[in-house]
Amino acid sequence: MKDPCFALFEPLIRAGSDLLFPPSCPVCSRPLFESRNGLCEPCRQDISLICSPLCTVCGREMCDSAEGDHICGVCLRKVPSFTSARGIARYQDPVADLLHRLKYQSDYTVLPALLEIVKMNDPVLISQDDRIIPVPLHSRRLRFRGFNQALLLADLFFPNGQKVLLRNVLQRVRNTEAQTGLNGAARRKNLKNAFAVCDPCKVRHRKIFLVDDVYTTGTTVSECSRVLLAAGAREVHVLTLARVDE
Repeated sequence: MKDPCFALFEPLIRAGSDLLFPPSCPVCSRPLFESRNGLCEPCRQDISLICSPLCTVCGREMCDSAEGDHICGVCLRKVPSFTSARGIARYQDPVADLLHRLKYQSDYTVLPALLEIVKMNDPVLISQDDRIIPVPLHSRRLRFRGFNQALLLADLFFPNGQKVLLRNVLQRVRNTEAQTGLNGAARRKNLKNAFAVCDPCKVRHRKIFLVDDVYTTGTTVSECSRVLLAAGAREVHVLTLARVDE
């Protein structure tokens, strides 16, 4: 419980602190005058959002804007295991820088800025029967890193979703090598049998929202989706903060 005297003077203390040590943009370090967190306006304008027309399945941007959203040729030739995939922004700076700092430098100060990017997208509506699952790390990598960035992003996507968030049901059972630098075939081989559902009852007949940081080729989320569907999930919808341009 706060001291009543402190509560009385807290706004004044906060204002003095901001005057002496003004909050700054985590990307460019410009002072933030309008808010204590998030991004400055120039860096906010540098974010390249992914917009319609999109493929209704994999979420890639389409060139033929006159037709609106529709399924792309790639998904027509080979339908992915997931029902849909959507990313918010292109994987380029400042988004790429923020995610890299979170993932590889354990820089939690970027989370307010990432939340601001999440809020640029329409909110994702879920019901009490749906389930949220972050793409898991192998236990060895989780111990080394100390956190799962997909879990942190799931909290940003669904701030009120704790009751339907499944942290350990989907597990990475093989400690695969990093996907960076691998082509599509090598990525698929690398992730074969890398994931497992430890408690199928928790996903059976459920709509699953699968959360990850970046959609590159879709190999990781496709393999996760395949395993979830094999365990009885009704459908899987993929959400990522960023997507790599193809």
